[in-house]
Amino acid sequence: MPSAKISTMQWTISELVERFNGKLLSGSRDATLTHLCPLTEARSGGIGFFADARYAADFYQTQASAILVAKDFKPVGPVAAALIGVQDPYGCFCLLIEEVQQQSMAPKCGIEFPSYIGQQVTVGEDIYRGAFSYIGHHVVIGKGVKIYPHVYVGDYVTIGDHTVLYSGAKIVAYTVIGSRCVIHSGAVIGSAGFGFLSHPDGSYKAIPSIGNVRLEDDVEVGAHTTIDAATVGSTIVGKGTKIDNLVQVGHNVQIGKHTGIAAQVGIAGSTKVGDYCRLGGQTGIAGHLHLGDHITAIGRAGITRSFQKGHITLSGTPAFENKKFLYCYARFKNLTPARKEH
Repeated sequence: MPSAKISTMQWTISELVERFNGKLLSGSRDATLTHLCPLTEARSGGIGFFADARYAADFYQTQASAILVAKDFKPVGPVAAALIGVQDPYGCFCLLIEEVQQQSMAPKCGIEFPSYIGQQVTVGEDIYRGAFSYIGHHVVIGKGVKIYPHVYVGDYVTIGDHTVLYSGAKIVAYTVIGSRCVIHSGAVIGSAGFGFLSHPDGSYKAIPSIGNVRLEDDVEVGAHTTIDAATVGSTIVGKGTKIDNLVQVGHNVQIGKHTGIAAQVGIAGSTKVGDYCRLGGQTGIAGHLHLGDHITAIGRAGITRSFQKGHITLSGTPAFENKKFLYCYARFKNLTPARKEH
């Protein structure tokens, strides 16, 4: 079966041992490797990695030619593949993934037509503008920026150096995007916030969003994620934060640096999330709360109050400290059998 993406990369085992400051634990140094592969889909010439004991069965049955493992790894059974001991097997494998991607993707440069660019736009060197992209008026675009087809960039937007906007991304007016950011397809940055004034008769009047969104450097925003503009001021996503697909970030939210947010998370308006937090999939956070630094939320947590202390793990709905949650859950799930016994 052919690889999902064609690659003409080749490495020798001895080359990888030297590159990753590793050591050959078993097998020949002279074997040639031609592609990356998961252990379960491996064939001759493939290289994979093994760093999780849950995949031990796959490891001992794989047909890969080489596997990256920890330097102190000792197999408990026969392995056909050559074993390359490295400090961080997964990290080294990711470096090879990046190398293959750079080789397989044709470099994008220049301007494709038809495309539109407005008045008084400042454009840096070496940018790419794809066909059917729209750039509004008074936009500032840094050097090395890549704007793929069908991207919309509104008026007065600022885009930092070497940022990539993939097809279909929508960047609403006055948004500020830092350098080396990645905005994936379908993401909407700067949409109107969900703010309404209720009348005595039960009807609603929309509150305009006259603020903006500010993404700091090295932020990544997943496909079809929406980040709402502030009512006034700025919705802020801190440096290095990574946001998955299908995430909703409400108006005036402030997210700290290097926080990871998984798919289908929803953060309601005016909430502050600290630095180095981890929010599992489908976590919901109510509005006007404050989460401290280094908070982890297990998937589907429902956070309804502030946890400013930080360095804790939260579970459940309403969410509270994970160890207490597990204790309570163990008792809860046994309530029915205990009741029957009495």
